[in-house]
Amino acid sequence: MSLGIVFALAAAVAFGFNGATIRRGVATAAASQGLYVTVLGGLVLFVLTAAASGQLLRAGEVAVRDYGFLVAGGLVHILAGRYCNFRAIAAMGANRVAPVMGSSAFVSVLIAVLFLDETVTLRIGVGIALVMVGPALVARRRTPVPATPAGASDDAPAGVAAPAPDAVGVANSPNLKEGYLFGIMGAVLWGMGPVLMRAGVDSTGLGILGGLVTYGAAATVLVLILAVPGQLAKAASLDRSALRWFALSTLNSFIANVFRFSALAIAPVTVVVPMIRTFAIFQLGFNFLINRSLESFEPRILAAIAVSVAGAVLLAT
Repeated sequence: MSLGIVFALAAAVAFGFNGATIRRGVATAAASQGLYVTVLGGLVLFVLTAAASGQLLRAGEVAVRDYGFLVAGGLVHILAGRYCNFRAIAAMGANRVAPVMGSSAFVSVLIAVLFLDETVTLRIGVGIALVMVGPALVARRRTPVPATPAGASDDAPAGVAAPAPDAVGVANSPNLKEGYLFGIMGAVLWGMGPVLMRAGVDSTGLGILGGLVTYGAAATVLVLILAVPGQLAKAASLDRSALRWFALSTLNSFIANVFRFSALAIAPVTVVVPMIRTFAIFQLGFNFLINRSLESFEPRILAAIAVSVAGAVLLAT
């Protein structure tokens, strides 16, 4: 359990950095373009890691039923959930999206309790509540602040770039309707995904192989979509700046998912998912360092960190 908590926190840090890099990428590129780079690139990294760790040679130890759970998890979480997250971030910024996506923990815990026979004690329940309240406090506002520039959505013509993310003072009106729509859908999908992935690796503990299967399922669908007229040209029209940020996000996401699968293989969903949700705290810090002109910030961060740390302590003890 203790090692699972450490892995979950490491995943939270990596996901926090990932959210900041994605924010820069979708400022000038479409969400679908980021999906292609991060999923296909992540698949290559998982193949290499699974081979190096020896888990690739143990593929026969995984039951057909477990493969089904992993494939479903890949389609739900890595493909559909990630796309919704990218669209939400592009529409209204990473800091605004964080509390919306935080509701995914409720979905994960509910499904885990109903179908995986996991239990929630009073201590864990209070910890879950505190861990989720922290990120919500980070993103709440009481007074107007400069609006977050929306990124290039998939409705924008290919090749049309958004304002340069490095331009200080750039502030377009955020698309809250689109952001909340995709944020809520992403929260539901990301709530279901960890439960499916946990079910797929629970009997074997092969977390790296599990990540490979989920990424493989998502990548297969993306490659098939390239056969649709115009999709290949759209995917290839990515500008160099966005490509660099998406490439960095690919590495961040890969590291985060390695830790997440490692945590899910040895710890229950009711502990792993809420711990990973603390990524919003780390994301705020990374956004302050690299996305200061794209995001807005509040002094409530100290209270948010205190609440989240208190929740993490309750879950870890």
